[in-house]
Amino acid sequence: MKFARGFKGRYFTLAAIAATVSSVQIHAQNTKVIQLHKVVVSAANTEQDDEDVTEDITVITAEEIQERGYKTLKDALASVPGISFTSNGGFGQPTSVYMRGLRSDQALILVDGVRANDVTGLNGAQFEHFRLDNVARIEVVKGAQSGIWGADASAGVINIITQRPNRKSVSYSFKYGSFNTTDMDISFGDTTGALDYYFSLSNFKTEGFSSAEPGRASSLYGNRGDDLGYEDDPYSNRTYILKGGYDLSSNDHLEASLTAIDATVHYDSVDFTTGQTLDAPDGPFTLNKIRERFYKAQYSRSDGANTAKVFYNYSTFNRSQYGGYSGHMKEFGLIDRYDYKQNGFLQAGGGYQSFHQGLSAGTDLEKSYSNRYVFATNHNTLFNGKTVLTESMRYDNYSKFDNKLTYKVGIKQSITKSLSFYANYSTGYNVPTLYRLYDSWVGNPSLNPEKSRGLDVGVGFKGVKLTYFRQRVENLIDFSYATFKYYNVSGKSRFEGVEASYSDILFDNVAYDFSYTHLFEARDSSGTDLPRRAKDMLGYSFTWFPTYEHTVNVNGYYAGTRYDDTSKSIQTGKYSVTNISLRHNFAQSYTGEIEIRNVFDRFYQEVDGYGTAGRSIYIGISAKF
Repeated sequence: MKFARGFKGRYFTLAAIAATVSSVQIHAQNTKVIQLHKVVVSAANTEQDDEDVTEDITVITAEEIQERGYKTLKDALASVPGISFTSNGGFGQPTSVYMRGLRSDQALILVDGVRANDVTGLNGAQFEHFRLDNVARIEVVKGAQSGIWGADASAGVINIITQRPNRKSVSYSFKYGSFNTTDMDISFGDTTGALDYYFSLSNFKTEGFSSAEPGRASSLYGNRGDDLGYEDDPYSNRTYILKGGYDLSSNDHLEASLTAIDATVHYDSVDFTTGQTLDAPDGPFTLNKIRERFYKAQYSRSDGANTAKVFYNYSTFNRSQYGGYSGHMKEFGLIDRYDYKQNGFLQAGGGYQSFHQGLSAGTDLEKSYSNRYVFATNHNTLFNGKTVLTESMRYDNYSKFDNKLTYKVGIKQSITKSLSFYANYSTGYNVPTLYRLYDSWVGNPSLNPEKSRGLDVGVGFKGVKLTYFRQRVENLIDFSYATFKYYNVSGKSRFEGVEASYSDILFDNVAYDFSYTHLFEARDSSGTDLPRRAKDMLGYSFTWFPTYEHTVNVNGYYAGTRYDDTSKSIQTGKYSVTNISLRHNFAQSYTGEIEIRNVFDRFYQEVDGYGTAGRSIYIGISAKF
């Protein structure tokens, strides 16, 4: 890894600074300006420099994940403007992520480009089971992206891109801490001639703490479940990644990958009469074994200005709870990109998707639908890079639903080297899952897809970005406790707010950033506020490199007003959480670390009646050769 000396003789890693600041000017000793950019793929489903993307895209790199001690996808997303979240308890418990106030299942989650949204579930992807031990970067694109990615991308896209080797390497890590938690990881890979391969295995295990604890209505509110003698709810997660690639020629490449997640989570139950959580022993309703697989096979050819690829993606989902749920999603596609000039390209393609659910609560559902799609994207960088234009269009032909044309257009205009403006207008499309359509308990086969239109406009000046967003959703899918069925909310639901972020470097060895989101509204068509969306979210991080060997990071977030119900009778917001990560390179290739989560031992509940971790400490060692 290369190091640069600042004006005052302090040292810092360029990789770590790049992880913290997405695009920042660093003045080295010779006063030459180095501009740090990142290559992203999620904005247009092709590689682009982040400066050529009209959206306010956020990239969280492996260095940032390491320096800040992020272990789960939820941890990392806390730093992204426009995102809030809730969990029904601690490790491995159901987690919802609200992107600009929209539901979790309205955001498309990808693992190396493979869809991870569970076709059998109610919440889209299972955020709580994505560990970050071997993640190269996370790309977050907000706003309706159906014109690129199709259904389930009306809130945005989160693409988890895992590591791959560029030379022979072996790494391992071990960590132990609170709640009798162990976290182990090992990986190795190599590139030898035309062949490259990579394998990683991570194993996380914890005794955890009680998911259930007294809610606001209880006289015992404020006491953690552990203090009341509630039983712990353990969690285990084993994730492995296997990748391989082979250069058939200088222009032709084959690759394949598998990401597999095996997890076991212990839930607590709910009294459906009172709605209160209950401390419950393990049983058929409170123990869940999760098995998810994400497969990818791809052939690509690059020949001058033309790049084409043929791919096959396959996602499988299995859960044991309530007798079992099972399903899969298959996708086959062709994409061709033609760079018709130095700063312009046209990409077009098409494909076929099939969605299937077998089991639903132990019952043979055996329901399916399919989709055929075509799309095209045109991109231009004009006037010596000062103007960026992107236009995308996609046509989906579902076997179950009406055909749908979606699109997005974006512009980014640089006024000076430091000042730029950007604007994006897009449409979205979300189809109901098979579970919501056909489940014997809650399904409604008459559900219609959600349709949305969204706009965001923003300005960037040096390390500051300010964005206004607005989105309208027609036929919002919701759940009725009166009929115990899913239904479409008539009219248009409204989502509107502002995002702000600031990143910079101080004294050449301190990198810091802030993010802030304010929701003006997240309401259904009747004007009722949707629950569990934080009105304000503030995230922050300070990374200090006091010496060559040491790294100190302080990060955290503040969640503002948030109500657990539409009547606004249960407040679950207005709290802050602070974390500290200390790292010491005590020998060549070896690093020791200490992480303290929730340093000030704040008591808070993200969902009424479900506990969160108090102060917890983890100590570990890692090595890379």
